Amino acid sequence: MRLRQERLDGDSRDGAGEYVVLGGGRLGASIARRLRAAGHAVTLVDERQDATDLPGVCGDPSDRRVLARAGLSERSTVVVATRRDRRNLLVAQLVRTRFAVREVLVLVNTPDRRDLVAETGHEPVCVTSVVSEAVTERLDGLSTDRERAG
Repeated sequence: MRLRQERLDGDSRDGAGEYVVLGGGRLGASIARRLRAAGHAVTLVDERQDATDLPGVCGDPSDRRVLARAGLSERSTVVVATRRDRRNLLVAQLVRTRFAVREVLVLVNTPDRRDLVAETGHEPVCVTSVVSEAVTERLDGLSTDRERAG
């Protein structure tokens, strides 16, 4: 992984107001890029992402030492985006208990697990539901455009 190891100018090491995206490969890097483009300070933590344009820490997002190097604090907002739901829940719990992070958004791949994540006090976002809704809306829009044209 070739993440940039430095932080953006003016970023503090204590995570004040910072977004930290944990894992997710291309998806995590895409989320981090969008947050950064919107003007937010962002740190990406991942094992295998070739995101040389993003400040980050190379390592396992479930390792508390790696998370400490990323500068997590109670003022951080964390997006947990690894590829496995169980791991996401484990990482979210680690972030909340070890680093007192209050704002934890957890990506969920299996819709049936959304409620479990919510019950543990984290904000779930079901990737499957979001993508299927976006595709359906897009297809509905194409059908409407064809009807108007025809």
